[in-house]
Amino acid sequence: MATNDHLLVAALDFGTTYSGYAFSMRHEFKTDPLKIHANQAWNSGGRALLSLKTPTCLLLNDKKQFIAFGYDAENQYADIVMDEKQDEYFYFHRFKMNLHNNKNISSEMFLEDILGKPVSAVDVFSLSIKALVDHFMDSVKKQGTGVQIQEIQWVLTIPAIWTDAAKQFMRECAEKASIPSEKLLLALEPETASIFCQYLPTEKLHGADQTFAMSAEGTRYMVADIGGGTADITVHEKTKDGRLKELHRASGNDCGGTSVDGRFFQMLVKILGGPVMKKIKDEDPAAYLDLFREFEAVKRTIVTG
Repeated sequence: MATNDHLLVAALDFGTTYSGYAFSMRHEFKTDPLKIHANQAWNSGGRALLSLKTPTCLLLNDKKQFIAFGYDAENQYADIVMDEKQDEYFYFHRFKMNLHNNKNISSEMFLEDILGKPVSAVDVFSLSIKALVDHFMDSVKKQGTGVQIQEIQWVLTIPAIWTDAAKQFMRECAEKASIPSEKLLLALEPETASIFCQYLPTEKLHGADQTFAMSAEGTRYMVADIGGGTADITVHEKTKDGRLKELHRASGNDCGGTSVDGRFFQMLVKILGGPVMKKIKDEDPAAYLDLFREFEAVKRTIVTG
């Protein structure tokens, strides 16, 4: 099969706090580039949060074998803690930032779970990516498409401020997660956002007047990609030949949404006290989890203006 002979494009957004996927059918893209499909709602199991993404959390058994990912992993681990059996499992969350903070990234590195127990970093990342791939493949199978994994162009988005070593590490993990190497494309998050906006009509751009057109030659604009762990900012210009020119290379730091979560936690500690927060977390992890899910739901209602 030729490289460009794919039936659909599937994009995996593997985030610090949340992960998900979206896809576009090749025949639909030709007539409507904005017809993009996504998993309609990952259910947290509670009333507070229905999301297009699921938490980047991984649960393994004592043999370091996959049990669950996302909300399922969160909920199962909360029950495990209540039963005081957490020593029999490995639980990882918000582990992606290790690739930003670690200057010595290699396939030999290890990550520590929530209790400090080590597991191969390649295994943690590849099992998590595979969970997304498997969920996506199950979804398209239910739609009766019959598409095979090798018939899909896979795109894995990554922060622009990552090092080459971190990018190569993610490629290796994606390939171990069963994505064929020749069908895998790594895409920088700000660039993918910028390209998507080229197709948006002006009325879909918040705050833009009718004279503004991102697709017009010479248009200059800033792309601010504020994620869970990192914030990437770059400036692009639409050139004469229809390409995008980077006027200012991507810059940023680890100042994403998790920093807001950290401040929220500090506020609760100031109000309730550290011992109380620790007691809630240790004795009723489900309630502790629901507290931060409620906060996440409120965060998503905040708008500018």
